[in-house]
Amino acid sequence: MSKEARLKREVGWFGSFAMGYGDVGADIFIALGIVTLYAGGAAPLAFLAAAIIYVSIGLTYAELAPTYPYAGGVQVYALRASNSLLSFIAGWAIMLDYMLCLSLFATAASGYLKYLFTWIRGFSIQICPGLEISGLGLIASLLVAFLIAINYVGIRYSADLISCLVIIGLIVQVSILVMGFLTRFDANLFLNQLTQLGNPERLSEVEYFDFLDTGLNNFLYGLTLAMASFIGIESIAQAAEETRKPYRWIPRAAKLCVLAVMLSVLLFSVLSMGVLDWHVLGSSYENPVAVLVSRFPVIGEQLSMLVAIAAFVLCLASANTGLIGVSRLAASMGRFHLIPRWFYYIHPRFRTPVRTIIVFGIIGLLLTLPGDIPFLASLYNFGGSLSYMFLMISLLLLRIREREVYRPWKIPLSIKLKGKGEYAIEVPILGLLGLVGTTAIWILVVLLHPAGRFFGFIWMAAGIALYIAFRKLSKKPILGREERGMVLPAGYRMRVAVLVRPYDDPEVIKRSIERALDKRFSIKLLSIIDVPEIMTGGREKAEIETAKQETEKALMDLAKELRSMGYEAEYEVKVGDLEKILDEEAEKSEVDFLAYIVRGFEKAYFEKGFDEKVHSLMLKHPGKIMLLKRATE
Repeated sequence: MSKEARLKREVGWFGSFAMGYGDVGADIFIALGIVTLYAGGAAPLAFLAAAIIYVSIGLTYAELAPTYPYAGGVQVYALRASNSLLSFIAGWAIMLDYMLCLSLFATAASGYLKYLFTWIRGFSIQICPGLEISGLGLIASLLVAFLIAINYVGIRYSADLISCLVIIGLIVQVSILVMGFLTRFDANLFLNQLTQLGNPERLSEVEYFDFLDTGLNNFLYGLTLAMASFIGIESIAQAAEETRKPYRWIPRAAKLCVLAVMLSVLLFSVLSMGVLDWHVLGSSYENPVAVLVSRFPVIGEQLSMLVAIAAFVLCLASANTGLIGVSRLAASMGRFHLIPRWFYYIHPRFRTPVRTIIVFGIIGLLLTLPGDIPFLASLYNFGGSLSYMFLMISLLLLRIREREVYRPWKIPLSIKLKGKGEYAIEVPILGLLGLVGTTAIWILVVLLHPAGRFFGFIWMAAGIALYIAFRKLSKKPILGREERGMVLPAGYRMRVAVLVRPYDDPEVIKRSIERALDKRFSIKLLSIIDVPEIMTGGREKAEIETAKQETEKALMDLAKELRSMGYEAEYEVKVGDLEKILDEEAEKSEVDFLAYIVRGFEKAYFEKGFDEKVHSLMLKHPGKIMLLKRATE
């Protein structure tokens, strides 16, 4: 095991962002037309509903990926949160998604080439009687072969390719939006079309609810496809083991990706309804953005060619992230004994999972040959929505079960349920909303997409059957839990009781803590008013009570400041024999360390009284006391 090659950390923050945006940002170049085909003029509303769900998904990855920085994404989180079967189901579902991402966006890239080069439109190859490959499918397969070669030799080349393509795509997208809103957008056309809730025509690929009218059925179908324009941010998590400083760069990349994708998708959908009749846009699902731009005044036709080139490169980037995702996911599943270990092979020179790149790259290549974009999009949603359900479940379980784990970034807004003396359960509100939203989308996919339902359940059933057979042959339990021990968090939150002398300068204490302890430490500010056990006279008791109240007020304000800086902080003031209380605190399991702030670490810096008692405690409880150097006053 020690000689086994490992993945290499070569991806920076922009490379991480580019993987997420390259996978998600290109979705609008295909989803814009397909969603409009079904949702009609109300397509912006479908995109908005999907965007709300997408926020919870993106922020969940921003929390979990740096906390558990392993290739595998949701499969790894489900393994840590539950057991091997749940982990396999989550991984197998997203694996379908990644292969379809590779195939769908390679085909979409070919669609934009088809817009640029008219000879492709009628081109096809006859393999044998009854079997014909269209020009769209043939070119898409060649693009996949190119991506397999690039990924084989290293993720740095692959990430650099994506970064370059994303920069080009971002520049072109911003240019389109600015030019479109300034020169061609018609607010009245947009508002008039927005009331057209769904395509009024019955379409063969949709399974309709009899109790709803045709338009609303089609709108719901379009809503499920709108999620396709947001699937892919998990690519950031798949490359977690190859990202430098994952605790820092992954949250930044994920949050930036959420913002950029939301703005892109919503603005494009609004612009399109203010420029084009929705029927025209819906029928142009192979190259909708190019058709949109062709309607811009004066230079529309010329600009549409440039847009087609940009759409081609972004779709190619998205296809590439699909290959990165499926290869890392399959390798991760092999590593954690969910599929044969053979798949977890890292090339000793290139440091890439070459077997999974080749195997799943070839499967993706074969899926491109029919050149059927609507069919691929239908299947794409099945796996994505199902995996996101497990993502949300994993987030909620890990928040409840692993409170001690250090999270470099946490989703804000949580419900805190009190336990014995402290908060025992912390439930993120966005996680609950995300679970409800992704479950609703997946149920709609199952009910409204007959092709997606049929092939999706076949894929899941075949996978579970293979998993059960593999686990039995390997003599491992179906509901195994030992593998979860292989997924260790990047760090644990340690509880520290910081000893604060009564009437000490709070600003000095704050700076000392900030310099010595990072956000992994949960802080309890502890002041002890040292008095004899037997008190005599009411005057002394009154003075002690006053001192306690003043100290509590100072610690309360200090704890509030520390919380505003991102620490978990509480406070407590105790009255009694100093040495006895310190001994009791050291014996308790509530804190991992007692921290004491000193002027220096040499013996000469220790004073009599308080310092002597702390020093005595250090000898009695070795390893339990931390000394923090006092900040300059």
